[in-house]
Amino acid sequence: MHGRIIACGGISSYNDEKPKPGPANLFNMTTKRLTMKGLIVGDWLDRQSEFEKEAGGFFRAGKLKHKETVVAGIDQAVDAFLGLFTGKNSGKMVVKLT
Repeated sequence: MHGRIIACGGISSYNDEKPKPGPANLFNMTTKRLTMKGLIVGDWLDRQSEFEKEAGGFFRAGKLKHKETVVAGIDQAVDAFLGLFTGKNSGKMVVKLT
């Protein structure tokens, strides 16, 4: 009840040829009195240092997990970039310079 839904980002669907169908359970928006709000990171730039301090502490303590795909060598940069559009990464794609 009274849940909040945050809609952020959409990079995974930028190249879709057709829009994905929407959720089939929008009636729950009413029955559960939900709030849905879109945002972009630029809306919160004034709080960036606060975020870095708080999230950085969680990350250093091992309480914040992330996924990344690491490819080694600048010669792999083009393939890594193209892999972003074909799902060859899990989480952030990183090119490690050696």
